[in-house]
Order: sequence, then structure tokens, then C-alpha cells
Amino acid sequence: MNKYKVHIVLVACFVGLVVYGCNHPQQEVAKAPENTFTVKGSLREMDLNPSPPTAFPEHEGKREFISYCAICHSLNYISSQPDFPAKTWEAEVTKMVAKYHAPIDSVTAKKIVAYLVAVKGKK
Repeated sequence: MNKYKVHIVLVACFVGLVVYGCNHPQQEVAKAPENTFTVKGSLREMDLNPSPPTAFPEHEGKREFISYCAICHSLNYISSQPDFPAKTWEAEVTKMVAKYHAPIDSVTAKKIVAYLVAVKGKK
């Protein structure tokens, strides 16, 4: 098949898809139960219904903790962790910076670690 025939076939397929899509509007599907896939035409959507945020106690470093940690993950993830010793929290924050490139400078990291130790530290 020469290149002109290939172009004509591709254009015909594209036009056919456009015409088919215009003449067959997608039907709305009723909202699926929580955290499941919904099929809308040829697309799949997933509705994520996160749990309400955990209330963290007031303490020095809370603002930094919320500002920097919530950039990448839910703060509920932190509240579900067991109480760790200071060295473990320090290692976790260091890992977030070194491995996942969290934009946290050393002064802020110390404040976050201090906050985590105060509210989720092993007593």
C-alpha cells in the first residue's frame, strides 16, 4: 500500500470516529459506590472519597508539619502510624527529603521532627 492510500485510510478512520462520536453522545452513568470505578463511555473514572482529616494537636512545628508533609501524602497516613522514637521520626523525615525530594530545609526538618516526636513520639 503506498503512502497516499495509508493517509486516506487514516483520515477516513479519523473522520468516522469524529462523526460517530458526534452522533452518539456519551450517557451519564449513575455515581458508583465509594472508591470504585465508574465507566463513562470509553473512559474509566475513580471516585476517591478520602476520610476526614485527623485533628493534630497544637504544638511547635505544627504549621511546618501540615504545610510540608501534606504536599505529598495525606496527614491521616501519619496519624495511623504507631508512636515512634525520635530517631525513627528523624529517619523518616530524612528519607522524605533524600529519597522523595521533599522540599524541606534542615531547619524546617528539625521542626517537623520535633512536632512528630511531641505528638506521635514513643513515650
